[in-house]
Amino acid sequence: MSNFDDYASDYEEKMRKTLSIALTSEEYQAEYKSKLIKRYASRSRKISKILDFGCGIGLSIPSLKAAFPESQIFLADVSQVSLDIANKNHPELTLLSPELKTDQRFDVIFLSTVLHHITARDRVEVIQRLKSKLSENGCIFIVEHNTYNPLTLKIVANCDMDHDAELISIKELKRLLTSKCSLKIADSGFCSFFPQPLQALARADRMFKYLPLGGQYFVVAVA
Repeated sequence: MSNFDDYASDYEEKMRKTLSIALTSEEYQAEYKSKLIKRYASRSRKISKILDFGCGIGLSIPSLKAAFPESQIFLADVSQVSLDIANKNHPELTLLSPELKTDQRFDVIFLSTVLHHITARDRVEVIQRLKSKLSENGCIFIVEHNTYNPLTLKIVANCDMDHDAELISIKELKRLLTSKCSLKIADSGFCSFFPQPLQALARADRMFKYLPLGGQYFVVAVA
């Protein structure tokens, strides 16, 4: 796993350069994923508490707050330097260690391109830990890189922070969640079909969710 303490100070600049290949930005991606959660997770549950697990320096926070203004947002990350930056910018939010030593239960636990930074041998333990922190009707909402998309693979290959990434396909992730972690798949699909200049077309993404052409994919898992 990459040491994200080393990348935290200039994370935004690194991501800006990396994502420029795909004509997109971290801000746009964050807003897009928050809308995905609202579309696929909030229709079957009231979302009062959200955990952004692997939050980094907190770039998803503004979009999550905009999409879920009435919800409490909690942050967790293995990088203390990243958490310190997130806390500086958003001191009103609650920080948690990745061990999640808390009595809180969450309606949505959000992992945005986090799982590929967790080694394959450790994923079951992490998912089981997250599962134990779900509310009665809670879900784990995972967004990951689409291993069938050549542009995505090129972006990952050229990203310093992904030098030791272990990508996981949507099929492999579903098998992990169901067979190894005893979770159920509530929804899934491919996403991120259109770059930022064509963001007006993003509303049509749901029409193509079963086509393995998007830059990323999402999986919603429940206990």
